[in-house]
Amino acid sequence: MTKIKVAIIDDEAEFVSDLARGLELFGYEVVKAVSGARGIEVIEKDKPDVVLCDYKLEDMDGTQVIEKARPHNPAAAYIIITAYYDEGFRDTILKAGADDVIYKPVQLAEIHAMIKRSVGGKAGSP
Repeated sequence: MTKIKVAIIDDEAEFVSDLARGLELFGYEVVKAVSGARGIEVIEKDKPDVVLCDYKLEDMDGTQVIEKARPHNPAAAYIIITAYYDEGFRDTILKAGADDVIYKPVQLAEIHAMIKRSVGGKAGSP
């Protein structure tokens, strides 16, 4: 069975490592990046099924990552992680191309459930 591949893009390296460890416990294959530019490279090269991308990165925002990466991996589900709790902001993110939004502080079980919803019945789904 093929594992679901998840990309984590966030400029906080400790957050990326912690989230990756948690997702690996759920059986996901995880690829990581700590900048938007590197995230785009990872998406193009590794073709993850789900992309978890922080909205506020040092080099660009998450919607720019989606805009640049989606042509290279259109089948992926793109989920923005943000600390902004404004409903209008959520609508803006979704209109910019994100498939979903999750709010910090993130809960591992919530992310796991969101990934499962995003990939549906894909073979190998944990």
